[in-house]
This record gives sequence, C-alpha cells and structure tokens, in this order.
Amino acid sequence: MGLQNVYGLKNGTSGWLLAGYPLETGADHVTLPLPSPEGVAAAEAYAARLAQEDGVRYLDIAALQAMMARREQETVYLIDVRTQEEYTAGHIPGFRWFPGGQAVQRSDDVAVVHNCPLVFACDRKARATLIASWYRQMGFNEVYAVDGGTAAWAARGLSLETGLAEPPPFGLDAACSQVSLLSPQALQASQPAVVIFVDTSQDFARGHVPGAHWVPRGWLELRIAEVAPARATSVAVTCLDGRNAVLAGATLRELGYQHVAVLDGGMAAWQQAGLPVEKGLAGVMTPPNDVVLSGPDRNFADMMNYLRWEEALGYKYTPAVH
Repeated sequence: MGLQNVYGLKNGTSGWLLAGYPLETGADHVTLPLPSPEGVAAAEAYAARLAQEDGVRYLDIAALQAMMARREQETVYLIDVRTQEEYTAGHIPGFRWFPGGQAVQRSDDVAVVHNCPLVFACDRKARATLIASWYRQMGFNEVYAVDGGTAAWAARGLSLETGLAEPPPFGLDAACSQVSLLSPQALQASQPAVVIFVDTSQDFARGHVPGAHWVPRGWLELRIAEVAPARATSVAVTCLDGRNAVLAGATLRELGYQHVAVLDGGMAAWQQAGLPVEKGLAGVMTPPNDVVLSGPDRNFADMMNYLRWEEALGYKYTPAVH
C-alpha cells in the first residue's frame, strides 16, 4: 500500500508472553480515530487501483437492488465490513455485519456456499473494495463492492436499518416445534434423568447446570448413548443461549429419544434466574479437543511448540534460492 511506518510483533501475543511481559485483558481500546480528509482521499485512490488490478466490480444502488432481488432464487451474500458501532447506527437492510479483517480471516464462515455473488459495503467504498480485493485474490469470482456504500443508499432516500441484526439459524423454528421448552425454574423442578450441555468445552467450563454432561452438538449422535443409553431416558438439553440446544433437541427426537426438553434461554436465563451454576470441566474424563486454544489460553509449552511448528511451516514453503 506504500506505507512505510508499519510494524508487526514477531510471534504475536505468544511471543510477548514468552518474553516475560504481561498481557492486558478487556476491550477498552476499541474506539478508532476519525480519518482525515487526506487519509480518506488516499484510501479511495488506493481502492480504485485495487479494484482495477484484482477485478472488483462496483454496484450502484439500482444494480445493488437488482442483486438483492436475486436472493429469492439463489444465495447472495451481503456483508457490511465497518465497525460494529457504524453498523448498528445504520446499515443497508439485509446486510450482515462482519468486520473487514474477520471477513477475510473467517471467509469459510462468511461464504459457506461457494461460487455465488458476494457484495461488500462500507460507508463509501474504500474498505469494501479492500475486502473484495482479498476475496478476488482468494479465488472468488463474483465479488462486488457497493459504490458509495451506505452514504449512496441514504442519498437515494432509502432507509437504513439500525441495530445488530442477526438472522435466526436455519431450521430453528421447525426444531422448536419438536421439543418442549422449559423455563429455568421448570427444568430445575422436573429433575430430568440426564442434563447435557451442547456448546464448546470452554463454554461448559464457564458455567453449566450442576451435574450436566458435556456432549457437544457436533458429536451428539456418537456420544449421547454414553450418558443416555435408553431412548426412554428423560433428557434436558442446555447451551449458552438456548438456540443450539433446540437444534440438538430436535436431533435427539430424530434419534428416537422420547422425552426431550430444552432449557429456554440457555444458561443466560438460568443464571439470570439466580439458580446454582457449576463451573469447570466437571465429569469430563478426557482432555477436550474441540477448541484450539490461542494466545493467553495456551500454556508455555503449547506456545513454544506452536511457534516452532509455525516457523518450520514458513521455511517449508519458502522458495529455494539458487
């Protein structure tokens, strides 16, 4: 990009910790300074060059509306790459929020279905173009940026949505009709034979219904028989917010379990009700391997082993110099 004053911390936060320095926790430094007019102009000029080099196409508002209409017949991803504060203040209806860097880092989450249109938007076009450029370099073919972004949309007299829109998971409504939803108080009073928690091991360790078993949803079919071998066993399914548990509960019904209940609102509702919470990996007999720990969650040996592997990987793919 032509910038000369850019640095990277070698080995990241793991390197910082291994050097004996403490890490700060919390998210107190998330407010970004407003860019200067000169900075915006330079970014727009750079974006125009990137678009030409990488084949990013622009959509004006009329073309964007036509693209949005295609969603009735095909998958079209609409992604707003600005900060969360900007997104919640006002975004084009139908656009999901995925901040730019994460949209690139987690492209498998952004575009689950490949070979379909991806449309990126920001306030003007610089940030959207930059992310679209990365997607073009990653091999995505039909990639667009909204020319003028939310500013152009509003200038046409079209309304913006506010708040952090999050569509419900596909199939959630159908799954709800297959299970019994219980309030925290009703679940505590019902005393089911088995309570399971279906989110990650880290979520389980942070707090679960006392006596609950950790049976992650991804392995539910393989491991539910370990804790509930009989299909007539009464099973209560829990998770963080209730949604994953509903989907898991519907799966249990499909597996033939006859008495399935779901904690409505998940552990968030349970804790809000002031009911007792058990923490840690109680009852988990083998080390969980569902979450790859990073940064401060790793111990020193883990960090050293990972850094050795990462550096060796870099050397492995460095072209030989003759």
